[in-house]
Amino acid sequence: VELVGGYYDAGDHVKFGLPMTYSVTMLAWGAIEFSKEMTDLNQIGHTLRAIKWGTDYFVKAHTQPNVLWGQVGDGVSDHYGWERAEDMTTSRTAYKIDEQHPGSDLAGETAAALAAAAIAFRTYNSSYSNLLLVHAKQLFTFADRYRGLYDEFISCAHQFYASYGYSVKEFSWDNKYAGVQTLLSKKVKLVHMHLY
Repeated sequence: VELVGGYYDAGDHVKFGLPMTYSVTMLAWGAIEFSKEMTDLNQIGHTLRAIKWGTDYFVKAHTQPNVLWGQVGDGVSDHYGWERAEDMTTSRTAYKIDEQHPGSDLAGETAAALAAAAIAFRTYNSSYSNLLLVHAKQLFTFADRYRGLYDEFISCAHQFYASYGYSVKEFSWDNKYAGVQTLLSKKVKLVHMHLY
């Protein structure tokens, strides 16, 4: 599997799926919410390129409807070596989730990142937006149909980015309850304004 691209985690050389997808989701939401301001400041192009660097990687990592490569590298071995990415000698093992090894949280967050990016790209590149939406829908179906926590199968991620399951405790990479409530309240407000 060719998994060039995407973002490393902090100062590491590991591509952890959950925080990367969370970051792209937040960046895409920012591009949607502040599109006018970013356009006025001539920054929307930079923002969309930053999003696309992540979403191109997610599309490559989603090799089949029910397969998602969720991590490249190992955090423990990575922390033993301080080196430039060009000189990296640490493990580049890739880890995936699939039907037998599900990860609803990771697949769902990747779907969210792709769906948000599809909205951000809609007026700038409709064919790319449509591609992202196809992957988002497949990943959402995969997440819903094959339930499980990703760090049970990508166990080397657990000590760095553990899944907190489906409880509502905080706004995090695997829990968007507060964000969903905020978006829903905006929709209700808009509908209310149009009715009256």
